[in-house]
Amino acid sequence: MKRDYDINDLITKFKNKDKIALARLITIIENEPDKAHEIFRHLEDVKNDSYIIGITGSPGVGKSTLTGEICKKLLDDGKRIGIICVDPTSPFSGGAFLGDRVRMTNISLHPNMFLRSLASRGYKGGISRAVFDISLLYEAFGMDIIIIETVGVGQAEFDIYNLVYSVVVVLVPGYGDAIQMQKAGIIEIGDIYDVNKKDLGGEDIAVQIEMMLDDSTFQSGWRPPVSMTNAISGEGVDDLVQNIMDHKEHLELSESINEKKKNRFRYKIKELVYTKIDKIISEGFLNENEINEIINHALDDGKFKIYRTIHNKFEDVNFEINKK
Repeated sequence: MKRDYDINDLITKFKNKDKIALARLITIIENEPDKAHEIFRHLEDVKNDSYIIGITGSPGVGKSTLTGEICKKLLDDGKRIGIICVDPTSPFSGGAFLGDRVRMTNISLHPNMFLRSLASRGYKGGISRAVFDISLLYEAFGMDIIIIETVGVGQAEFDIYNLVYSVVVVLVPGYGDAIQMQKAGIIEIGDIYDVNKKDLGGEDIAVQIEMMLDDSTFQSGWRPPVSMTNAISGEGVDDLVQNIMDHKEHLELSESINEKKKNRFRYKIKELVYTKIDKIISEGFLNENEINEIINHALDDGKFKIYRTIHNKFEDVNFEINKK
């Protein structure tokens, strides 16, 4: 059921650090993205910059448990932390399990932490469409650190690289041989690599990563370190957090963080443009009824005609756009 909220009232409470107001603003942004500009125009005077960390890896590597342990260390240092956890959406019900709550129960009520679980809602790249906007809300709320945990990703989902400043790629023993690791696209985006579940081994994985890194050239001057952790016991997490902070310091001293910030907004601008174009095309040029009609004709008149039909349709689109 859709609920009506007074945005001005929510913004007032939000600026007074009301977490309920933050939660409701996130809900509005997630369900009604066109209202984001109404919310952010009230926050244009906010200057807080958060440091944004991405945690990514294949399903089952322990991202949620590891994220919880990282947060414990940062909370002990007095940091204010906002977490965005993305879970996959069912293609049938549209729902998601949102199991991150189970993994982080022991820290979810900490006064300096706010956790939001999101369904990916079919969005590609291992994240949710609302991630960027929610991270802006976290920044305006005064978070020192924002952690974005992606859906369990495979060999190609690495949009997280465009949204954060430090990417932690989490691996586990049994991930595969050296060839399999080089096939994995996410292996190329890490600023820090972590072999989790070290109680099961993993030294061979760490050595393979180190060898791959030794054969690489890093124009940024940062050579990614490799950590080994056991997220359940907390072993090795201190070293991992230190590696993240070292990367943060490197970006700040080299001023590379400015390029990272630009990259975040470049990604969002392109996403907004693609979303608008998709909406224009789907509503004005090729709506659901027309798609069904094309499909029915293809089944009746020959499946190969669908290509000619679509081509002709978009020739009409090009003509209309050129006229305008």
